[in-house]
Amino acid sequence: MSLKSATSLALTVDVEGEWFGLPGEQGSFELQKIVDAVRNLELLLERMESGLGVRIPVTWFIRCDDSVEAVTGAVSGLLQSLEGFIVRRSALGDEFGVHPHLYRLQEGQWVSETGSDRQIEQVERAVRAWESYFGSLPAVSRMGEAVMNNSLANAINELGIACDSSALAGRKRFDSGFQFDWTGTPSMPYHPSTVDYRRPAENGEAKYRFLEVPFTMLPITAPIDLNPVNRYCNLAFRPELIESALKSMATPDRVIAVVHPHELLTSIHQHPLISHSATSLEKNILNLTAAFGELKFVLLSECITGHSEN
Repeated sequence: MSLKSATSLALTVDVEGEWFGLPGEQGSFELQKIVDAVRNLELLLERMESGLGVRIPVTWFIRCDDSVEAVTGAVSGLLQSLEGFIVRRSALGDEFGVHPHLYRLQEGQWVSETGSDRQIEQVERAVRAWESYFGSLPAVSRMGEAVMNNSLANAINELGIACDSSALAGRKRFDSGFQFDWTGTPSMPYHPSTVDYRRPAENGEAKYRFLEVPFTMLPITAPIDLNPVNRYCNLAFRPELIESALKSMATPDRVIAVVHPHELLTSIHQHPLISHSATSLEKNILNLTAAFGELKFVLLSECITGHSEN
């Protein structure tokens, strides 16, 4: 009788500004606050590793886009401000992925970019700036606010990105600044069909080379909800919400989780989901351990290794 292997946990971090309404994130893109929040998370991870007795590798998705250029003067401006951090974490074995947010200025206000041609142009500029900074193309990507369409999927493929993690399996939103449709998307990693990015290729369809790795979705009932809503596994969510959601889940092979550095800082803003507490990350990792047993901490790119072709 074989024993089940440990559940893999890929901890990803989206490095960006604070947001309370979209695309309000761009309006609060304060460079020093972001750098300070990242440093706070770095120190928190060090303390957690010491307390848990394990190394926690992290996949850091860092904003690199036109609207970063509007604030810093360079598409890679946030990367440049985090240079020391990137050097330190690279030496530890962490990985970095490009995380473009696709906005445009309209009458002096930032709004979500909805034109597919302009979206592609922005992603291409982001990848070129990334390559100029790192000396190599990004291996992993995550589109800001889960935006995706067939044109963007094709661009990701053509740019040579090996792994994307933007999918919110089963969710669809076109309100409050969001513009995504992941209806019918599976929870497991897949090579998207060139006909429909939301699903694997079938019946002889062509497929993209890159692997789409969806977020783990949890049935969370927040105080504002009448019924559970499938939301991405954000380890800055209030621990009691995560603990409750995990009770109805079978043990998965992998968990793709996220946190945003500013969510672990105290805030004057109250949120029904986000704890704004430094302790929530460790508490939620312990929640996962209690629900699923032993965890194996991995990089997101490790989800590609050994993945069977669909």
